[in-house]
Amino acid sequence: MNEEADSEKTRLSMKIEGMHCASCVTSIEKTLLSQDGVIKATVSLLDEKAVVEYNPDSVNRAELEKAVDSTGYRARRSTMTLTISGEPTEANWFQITDSLNIVPGVISTKTFPESKRLLLDYDDDLVTFKIIRKTLKELGFDIESSEGTDGDRESLAREKEIRYYSLLLTFSLILSTPVVLLHFGVLDALIPAEEMRMLFMFLLSTPVQFIGGYPFYKAALRGLRYFKTNMDTLVMLGTTAAYSYSVATTFVLVGYAPFYDASVLLITFILLGRTLESVAKGRTSKAIRGLMDLQAKVATVIRDGEEMTLPIVDVEVDDIVLIRPGDRVPVDGTVLEGKSSVDESMITGEALPVAKNVGDSVIGGTVNKNGVLRVRAMKVGQDTVLSQIVKMVEEAQTNKPPIQRKADAIAGVFTPVVLVIAVATYLFWVFVMNVSWTLALNFSIAVLVAACPCALGLATPTAIMVGIGKGAQYGVLIKTGESLETIPVIDTIVFDKTGTLTIGRPTVTDILVTGNANEEAALRLIAAVEKNSEHPLAEAVVYYTEEKGIDIPSSTDFTYTTGKGVSSVVDGKAIHVGNEQFMSDHGVSFAENTDHSLMLQQQGKTVVYAAIGGDQLAILAIADELKASSAQAVRTLKGMGIEVWMITGDKEVTAKTIAHSVGIDNVLAEVLPDEKAKQIKNLQAQGRIVGMAGDGVNDAIALAQADVGIALGSGTDVSVESGDIVLVKDDLMDVVTGIQLGKRTMTKIKQGFFWALIYNIILLPIAAGLLYPSFGLYLQPQFAGLAMALSSVSVVTNALTLNRFKPHSIDVEKPVTPPAAFLEGDVAVDPICKMKVDIATAELYTDFEEKRYYFCAQYCKNTFEEDPEKYRDTESTLKEATPAIAIDPICKMDVDTATAELHSDYQDQRYYFCAPYCKQTFDANPEEYENKDFRD
Repeated sequence: MNEEADSEKTRLSMKIEGMHCASCVTSIEKTLLSQDGVIKATVSLLDEKAVVEYNPDSVNRAELEKAVDSTGYRARRSTMTLTISGEPTEANWFQITDSLNIVPGVISTKTFPESKRLLLDYDDDLVTFKIIRKTLKELGFDIESSEGTDGDRESLAREKEIRYYSLLLTFSLILSTPVVLLHFGVLDALIPAEEMRMLFMFLLSTPVQFIGGYPFYKAALRGLRYFKTNMDTLVMLGTTAAYSYSVATTFVLVGYAPFYDASVLLITFILLGRTLESVAKGRTSKAIRGLMDLQAKVATVIRDGEEMTLPIVDVEVDDIVLIRPGDRVPVDGTVLEGKSSVDESMITGEALPVAKNVGDSVIGGTVNKNGVLRVRAMKVGQDTVLSQIVKMVEEAQTNKPPIQRKADAIAGVFTPVVLVIAVATYLFWVFVMNVSWTLALNFSIAVLVAACPCALGLATPTAIMVGIGKGAQYGVLIKTGESLETIPVIDTIVFDKTGTLTIGRPTVTDILVTGNANEEAALRLIAAVEKNSEHPLAEAVVYYTEEKGIDIPSSTDFTYTTGKGVSSVVDGKAIHVGNEQFMSDHGVSFAENTDHSLMLQQQGKTVVYAAIGGDQLAILAIADELKASSAQAVRTLKGMGIEVWMITGDKEVTAKTIAHSVGIDNVLAEVLPDEKAKQIKNLQAQGRIVGMAGDGVNDAIALAQADVGIALGSGTDVSVESGDIVLVKDDLMDVVTGIQLGKRTMTKIKQGFFWALIYNIILLPIAAGLLYPSFGLYLQPQFAGLAMALSSVSVVTNALTLNRFKPHSIDVEKPVTPPAAFLEGDVAVDPICKMKVDIATAELYTDFEEKRYYFCAQYCKNTFEEDPEKYRDTESTLKEATPAIAIDPICKMDVDTATAELHSDYQDQRYYFCAPYCKQTFDANPEEYENKDFRD
C-alpha cells in the first residue's frame, strides 16, 4: 500500500445480525474484501461485528452495508432518538440537520418537527451522546429527553436474543412433546385411529416447522438469494426434507412411517442449542461490562461557586469536581485541594490505597477512601484511562490470530462439502446398498444436521474474548490476536534496564566527604549547583538534599560543560560537580580514592565528584534502584524455561553487576537506543522467538521488531502504541501473567478446535450410516441435531473456564546454601576488605570448599576468585575481636578492627586500612601518616 492510500484510510465498525457459524464469517469477509477500496475486513462471530478499513474515495458506508446485506445478513446501525427543547423553526431544523450531518460518525438524520424529535443513525465507535448534545448546544438548543443512549447496548441486545430464542424454544417444546408421544404410541388408547394420529402430528408439527424454524428459513433463504450457503441452509434442508416426507406419508404415500418427530425435535434441539449458546456468549463479555461498570454515573461539579450533581456525560474538561469519601472518582484529573487515599486496585492492581495530595493525579473509576478532594478534570468521557482500556480490549477481541483464519477457511467450504456428502450418502445407500429410500433419506438428513461449523467458528473468538477480558482485569492489555498466538512459543525475553527493570529515577545511595566540610555542608553546596541543571543525576542530588531537610542556597555564574559537569559560585566559592575528567580539568585529583570509586562502579552506581575551588569536597554514588518485582519476575521466567536477557546503554561492568543482582546471565551492554532493534534482530536470526519488554517510549523500534512487544504503561497512560501487550502497572510480574494467560488462552483455542473437528470426524460417518451394515445401528436426525447444538455449547463452556484464571509464580527449586565463612553474628564479613555484608540481601558471593564467601563489591569477588586459597576460612585467618573502630589514615574511612585484615605495624602502633591501595600508600611512606589513625 502506498503512503497516499494509507493516509486516506478510514475505519468503521458495524453490527451484523444473523451470524451463527464460521461459514457466515467467511462469506461476509470475502464479500467485503471484494468491494473496491476495501483494504481490510475482519468479522467477529462472537460479538457480531465487522471492522472495515477502506478508502472513502472508492466506497462508502452505504455500499458496504449493501454488500453485507447481499450475503443474507443484515448490517445494523446504532440509533438515537432525541427530543429537542424550545420551539425550533423550519430554518432551525435545517440548521440542526446540516450541523449534525457533518459530525464524523453520524450516518443519517431524520427530523419530526411536530413532536420536536430527531432520529440519528450513527457509528458508536465515533459518536457519543455528549458530542451530539454539545453540537446542539452550540446552535442554542438542548435535549429534553433521549432514547437509545443509555445502558449497555451489547447486554440489552444479548438479552433480547436470549428472550427471542427462549420463547421459540418454549413454543416448540410445548407442541413437540405430544408429537413425540403420538409417534411412539403413548397416546394410542386416547386416539386409536392411525389416520387421526397422523393428522394431529401434522397440525402440531406445522407451526413448529414454520414458526419455530423461522430464523433458520429466514437466514437460509436470504443467503440462497445471493447464492450463499451456511449452517442455516443445512438446518433448513434437513428439517424441510423430514417434514415434507412426513406430510407426503400423511396425505399421499400411504403405508410409510412419518418423520414428524424427527423434524420437530430437530428444530427444538437446535433452538435449545442457540439459547444456551446465546447465554454462554453473553457471559464472555462479563469482564468488559465489569470494567464499564466502574465508571461513575454522576459527578458533583462546582461551577460559579455552587455545587451541582450532573450526569457524567455533562462533565467538561477543566471542571472542578468534588469527591467525598466513598465516592467513585468520575474523571481523570489533578488534585487541587484536599488529602486522601484512593483505592486504585481496579485499574492498577495496587492492593493498598494510594495517598493523594495536592498536585497528584487521580484516575476515573477508582474509589476515594477517607478524605475530601477537589479535582480539576483533565480527561473526560472517551479520553479517560478506563475508556481507553475498554476500547483497547474491545479492539483486541475483534482482532483474529492466524489460527482463526485457518478455521474460517475450513468453514468457508464446509457447507457446500456437507451438501455434496448428504446427496452422495443418499445415492450410495439407494443405488449401491439397495436399502429403502426412506432409510437413505434418514441418513442424508442426519448428515445435514450433524455437520457443525458453528463450534469451529466459536472456538477462537470465545477464548480470545474471555482471555483478553481477564487480562484487562489484571492490568495486562493484549492488543493483537497475532501476539496472542506467539506468546506461548516465546523462548527469549529481553528487558530494557532503565524504567523497566529499574524504577527509572536515579537516587543518591552513598556519599563520602573527602574535604574538610561535614556531610550536611557538602550536600548544601553541591545541591546549590545541581539545582540549576535538569540532568536526572542533578535532580537526584537535589531531591536527596531536600529529603534530608537541608536548605539549598542560591548560586551564581552557572556554567555547563557538555558530558563532563557543572560549575557555579555558592557563598562566594567556586563549586565544581561532575566526572573525574571534569575534576582534572579544574586541577583537582581524586587518584587516592580510585579503589573506592571502582568499588562503587562495580556495584552498578554512577560516581559523581565535587570540588570546592581547587580542593576535594566529596564523592557521591547515584544509582537507579531496581523494582521490587524485577528479581522475582526473572526467577519465574527462568522457571518457565524462558531465557532472559538485559539490554542497556550502560558500561559493561555496571550492566553486568545490575544484571547479576536480578539473576540475569545474558547482557547486551553499551547499546545505543537506535541500535536496540538491531540486537533484537540478531537474536531472532539465531532462531529465537523474542519478547521485548520496555517502557514504550525510547524502545518503540525494538518493541516493534520483537515477535511480541511488551510496553510498560502506567496508571495514567495506557495508550502505548508500540507494544503488542501493554502493562497498566509497573509490575514486571505482569510480564509473567501475560505469558501465562496467553498460553492458557491458546490452549483453550486448540482444545476447542480439537473437539469441534473430532466431533465432525466421528459423527459425520456415523450419521451417514457407518454402523448400520455391521450392527444395524443408525443415528436419528433429531439426536444428530441435539449433538450438533451441544457441540457449540461445549466449546463455548470450555472457553469460559478461562474465567477461573489466576496468575501464579513458578516454584523455583533453591539449592542448599553452604554455611557462610567469616561470620560475625548474623552478618558475613567480606574476606577482602573486611566490610560487613547482610546475608539476607547479599547478591555477590562465591562457594569454595563447602563454604560461602560474601562480598560487598564485584572488585572483592574478583580478587577472591583469582586466589581463593589465600582467603580461605581457617583458624589462622581469624582475628580476635577488639571493640575499637579505627580510621584509615589514607582515605579516612571507618575500619572495624574486630574484622580488619589489612593493617601495618609502625613505631609500635598498628594502622588499619579499608583497601589494599590504602595499605600500599601507607607502606610506601609510613612517616607521612604516623599517628594519624584517629582510633576511637
